[in-house]
Amino acid sequence: MAVAVGFIGSGGIAKFHLKNLEQVPEAKIVALSDVVEEKVKPLAEQYKANAYTDFRKMLKKETLNAVYVCTPPFAHGKQEMAAIKAKAHIFVEKPIHLNVAKAQAIASKLQEANLIGAVGYQDRYQDIADRLKTFLAAHPAGMFMGYWMGGMPGVAWWRRKEQSGGQHVEQTTHVFDMARYLFGEVDYVMADGRVGMMTEVPEYNIEDASVVTLKFKSGLLGTIFSACFLGVGNRVGMDIWCKDAQISYQGRNSIRITEKGKPAPEEMKLGNNTGLDEDRTFIQAVQTGDASRIRSTYADAVRSLALSLAATKSMATKKVVRVV
Repeated sequence: MAVAVGFIGSGGIAKFHLKNLEQVPEAKIVALSDVVEEKVKPLAEQYKANAYTDFRKMLKKETLNAVYVCTPPFAHGKQEMAAIKAKAHIFVEKPIHLNVAKAQAIASKLQEANLIGAVGYQDRYQDIADRLKTFLAAHPAGMFMGYWMGGMPGVAWWRRKEQSGGQHVEQTTHVFDMARYLFGEVDYVMADGRVGMMTEVPEYNIEDASVVTLKFKSGLLGTIFSACFLGVGNRVGMDIWCKDAQISYQGRNSIRITEKGKPAPEEMKLGNNTGLDEDRTFIQAVQTGDASRIRSTYADAVRSLALSLAATKSMATKKVVRVV
């Protein structure tokens, strides 16, 4: 039986998932909702789906097995709760919220309703991430540096901290999440940011750059860098040092493992479509009731949110902040 799917939000990330779902035969796009009618109507026509400007009306009128919540960070909360009330499984784009307590409440509601919650941390589905996890299990990391450094996305809400949370919350969250996926939980963070580089950008109040040092419960130390002011060059990924090896991870591209005693580095290019794999995994989980293959559950994503928001607090207070 096909999985009836609805969407809340019809922007770029929704189109990304819709394109993937075209290749998932178990999925049937039934309805799309967006507050901007001129955006959602042609998209709904493209997928032969019903269009709504109020997600509540969509959830009341349609019988949906799964709902994708593809809204900006500041708009999360009511949509997820309404979808849960409608007994729909949910896929939520990151970051899942700007408030940890409210995200935890959503996670609790999902559990109470026995519904599946997945989150768009697609990097966990990389085949090169599988290789990294296998290698690091045998060669524990001693320290690492992570990066999401580039230019500023063009959407207006991204540059407002009260709407996006800042670059480290909205964008570098992929690196924070990958660090948790590879290395485990973080005990505390120390962070700071700088401003003054983007004075020509109107309505801009986020950090131009930030540095977050993480102490993991395992003892591992890492530092994650964010920058959105770069006009030339970019860097996304991690450099990882082990006792007998060094790893260069180019996010969504490749890994290079240089191991002591080996004549040449091991190199591996990304070989799978991670977005398609995460969407297929979610739809199949809804269809079968088996969520064991979902790599980023909603409950787990709450931990990644807590990590980036602990960094926000540390930047503001200039103090060490424990991750709770």
